Amino acid sequence: MNLKLVPFAAIAAIMATSCSKEEVMDINYDPDGKAITFTAGVGHSRAVETTVKNLGDFNVIAKGIHPHGGIYDNYMIGSSTAGEKATRSSLNADSEGGIWKLDHNVSWPVATTSALFWAYTFSQLQSDNTKTDVMPTGVTLAFNTEGTTPSISGFKPVKADLSAASNAGFWNDGEKQSDFLIAFTQQDRKNGTSVKLNFDHALCQVDIKAKSANKADNDDRIVKIKGAWIVNTKNTGSISAGYTWDEDNKKADTDPKWTATIATGDFSAYGSFYSTPILLATKDAVKNLLGSTLMIIPQTNTAWDKTAGDTEGTYILLLCRVELEHPGTAHTGTGSDADDTTLDDVKIQNGKHYHQQFPVNANSKFEAGEYGFVCVPVSTDWKMGKRYVYTLDICGAATGAGSYPLDLPDKFAKLVPANHKYTTFFGEEATLKIVPRGDIKGVGEPVLDAAIQFEVSVESWADAGSDWTNGNVNLQ
Repeated sequence: MNLKLVPFAAIAAIMATSCSKEEVMDINYDPDGKAITFTAGVGHSRAVETTVKNLGDFNVIAKGIHPHGGIYDNYMIGSSTAGEKATRSSLNADSEGGIWKLDHNVSWPVATTSALFWAYTFSQLQSDNTKTDVMPTGVTLAFNTEGTTPSISGFKPVKADLSAASNAGFWNDGEKQSDFLIAFTQQDRKNGTSVKLNFDHALCQVDIKAKSANKADNDDRIVKIKGAWIVNTKNTGSISAGYTWDEDNKKADTDPKWTATIATGDFSAYGSFYSTPILLATKDAVKNLLGSTLMIIPQTNTAWDKTAGDTEGTYILLLCRVELEHPGTAHTGTGSDADDTTLDDVKIQNGKHYHQQFPVNANSKFEAGEYGFVCVPVSTDWKMGKRYVYTLDICGAATGAGSYPLDLPDKFAKLVPANHKYTTFFGEEATLKIVPRGDIKGVGEPVLDAAIQFEVSVESWADAGSDWTNGNVNLQ
């Protein structure tokens, strides 16, 4: 087998050239040599993230390093287009590690004193003991011409199928998405056959929550939310390992980076839709609008500028309605809307009456099945392995219900199940009706008297109460 040397510095190139046609990398056929197997230790986490308990299979690629600073052309494990699968075979009783095996024995080559190992996986163990694929359909791996840097291309976060029935009463994109783990290490043969692979999260998590902050006691507004999405995020991407070599220390490293776009003709929106609306009625109570956090490609985006001409800016989109809840069975003109004489049509239920404040319909009628789209612009600078929590302040002490989004009825209609029927909070059957903006206000204007405000928290991958750390996988 021929040796291919890749120069990492001028001196390495000069030294390598003299022996590039003479050196070979031999396979160790010693029957007593230790075959490589894999053990995994992954910390606890939440939702759809990968833990040691639900880690499925993963693929591994390995290449030897020449002492002069080049990488052998041939592969110890895997190939230029695919790694070899390490299959989950057992899990330690203490759930702190397990064993993953290749389908054949691989030992250290005789002439190789140091090697590079890459690993990657989307695979998770399911409740029925089946495993999802290591690589989703359409996602591919390839090395660069020099054979130093693998890239994974064609990744696109999946969406829930709105045409499928949901016994749970919700359609959450995040619930259908998978964690994506990548690992890289350089191991010297003198350190033995146990090789630690430090897995990192290649994606970022995005969560959306809502509250009505510092709501006054006489503030009668309640908000019902049927869906929440983040719109105009890049949804197709490739990640490159970004290989580098430190000639002084004879060490390799990687700096993984994503490149991403919105697929041509796509309307990119990820989030959740609920059959039973989420109710914001109690001051400062925080409600989760997604159910499962989204697994999104790390990226930087500019916020929507609230004009009809900006079709690429990013925003959080809500499908909601706002009502006024008053005591008694008749409107007496008291409360926060005392001067409002237009909301004369009411819904009476359990000794209270309700006015429809948003969406606005032509007849000022109370229609429990009517909802409208509102939005709040957000900019993003999402990094790998981070969790971004957007907490929206809706109808709080100093906030309203957001701004009118772009008029995209055909695209927004794809976010909700067709002909959706549900039971309202009043116990009545209703068919969802999405009310368009109309002519009262323009695109980008607040639907009520103020915009939604929000705060963003950036956390490590684990949520509070979880002890996630980057997990180690040992090759033995």
